[in-house]
Amino acid sequence: MHVRQIMSHQFIKLTPEITIEYALQQFLSFRQDIACVFEHDSFLGIVTKSSIYRLLLSTGHTYHPIQPAIIENSICIHENENVFKAKEILVENHVAHSVVVNDERKIIGILSRADIVNGLVSEADHLTKKLTLLMNHLSSGIISVDLDYKITGINRAAYSFLGQDDVTELLREDIHKIFPKLENDLREAINNQEVMEMKKLEWANRNILCSIIPIKDWKKMIGAMIVLEDVGKVEKISKDIESVRINNTNESFSHIASISPLMQRLKEDAYIAAKGFSSILITGQSGTGKELLANGIHLASNRKGAFIKVNCGAIPESLMESEFFGYEDGAFTGAKRGGKPGKFELAKDGTLFLDEIAEMPLSLQVKLLRVLQEKEYEKVGGIKTFQTNARILAATNKNLMRLVQDGKFREDLYYRLNVIQLEIPPLKNRPEDIPVLCKHFIQKFHRYNPKGINGLTQRAMEKLQAYHWPGNVRELENVLERAYQFCQENWMEDYYIQLDHQTMAPIHTPSMDQKHKLDQVERNTIIDALSSMNGNKSEAAKSLGISRSNLYQKLKKYGIEYSYR
Repeated sequence: MHVRQIMSHQFIKLTPEITIEYALQQFLSFRQDIACVFEHDSFLGIVTKSSIYRLLLSTGHTYHPIQPAIIENSICIHENENVFKAKEILVENHVAHSVVVNDERKIIGILSRADIVNGLVSEADHLTKKLTLLMNHLSSGIISVDLDYKITGINRAAYSFLGQDDVTELLREDIHKIFPKLENDLREAINNQEVMEMKKLEWANRNILCSIIPIKDWKKMIGAMIVLEDVGKVEKISKDIESVRINNTNESFSHIASISPLMQRLKEDAYIAAKGFSSILITGQSGTGKELLANGIHLASNRKGAFIKVNCGAIPESLMESEFFGYEDGAFTGAKRGGKPGKFELAKDGTLFLDEIAEMPLSLQVKLLRVLQEKEYEKVGGIKTFQTNARILAATNKNLMRLVQDGKFREDLYYRLNVIQLEIPPLKNRPEDIPVLCKHFIQKFHRYNPKGINGLTQRAMEKLQAYHWPGNVRELENVLERAYQFCQENWMEDYYIQLDHQTMAPIHTPSMDQKHKLDQVERNTIIDALSSMNGNKSEAAKSLGISRSNLYQKLKKYGIEYSYR
């Protein structure tokens, strides 16, 4: 609802020479407490009953001009302003009236507190009906509670969740009687004014996900809203999203955390290559993520079969042929009864990823070349020929052409594998990816060992970006994992970052004296922030770049008591 819908269009117009007596007569006739003062169509300000009465008391004459009673710096509100914002403006400026203007700054009406109250009542009634209708059509269960944790509202879906039919059985009921495990979470969400997301609860042998959203009205906490979701429904949505993600070409490489232009171009080339049928050779230093890129290519290719990976450097030479091609029943002593399928068979209609291809012995290279050329193979100990349509992706951190020149890799196989070559740039060439990777790994570590680590300090990040990373992304993950285990603060400092992995020296955390100094600096910083914000904890938390709940923890830690003034 806009101001123009509730304002008084008829308002009193006076001039500076008008007497007090005439002004009071106009107030009585129009039954208004405010008038606009003009001179030659120029707006000078307003007069109110209060300003006129004060002038009358000071002069003692009703025939005195109203000039001294004019309030020049009057509050103006645009006609298109909504009623809620108009109320805030009046409250913030401690006034009961304002003039209403249009786009040309021409006065077109008067707005009073009474007008706003009537507008708010009408708007609230309208919104209540709309919200009730909306809530009852939501599939999520919604329960609202007041500051005493009494239920004030509930939608139809929540009745279904709780197995209730009669609204009177739940309204004004204590929410803790229904969900006793929510008591601490509700109190914390309301006190800290922060949303609590996705807590798993049980109700009548049913798993429910619960979120708590604090509710404010005119900057004052009035309660909270509890949102209930069925776990099965959320799991189904998650699976659907994952299915869409896999089939969405733009998301095929989303598991590779990167923002650098070099990696973006590589992903684009990999996506184009994935749509073809040719073999792809992925090169790059150790630890750059060759397997991740290969997996993305498989996803982007939309091949129906599985993604099968083989580490050519981890299989004994005597077992390589049987691993690749499988074997028949009784092919050799110790063979599994019934035989065993090989990697080519498992990768039917899919992708076969040959990691560390440079480690493949020459004897097997000959047989692999035949499979690539003929698209067929025989199992060990068998005579039957099998067809294969597996897509071959190979990877290496070595210079295959140099190995060809040294006679350690077959030239014909090299050209068969190297139809398309994709080279992953080393981490030192894309330092802009380090912050993104750090965030990704910290989130990963948090899933296994939840800690209140928000990220890295600027000094720690600069230290990581200045390092040359011989082990690339794998080394970065190891460094961060080690630092994560030792970090005891909310932000990971540079002294937790141990980069010399040759010596593997223990991480030296600050001494007690250093720790005391750091605590003292943090304590003084918090006190300064509170002082500069006049004790307003929300504003102080914003200025410090931390959450309100985090600030409360630190106030408790350092024994700081600071009230809002």
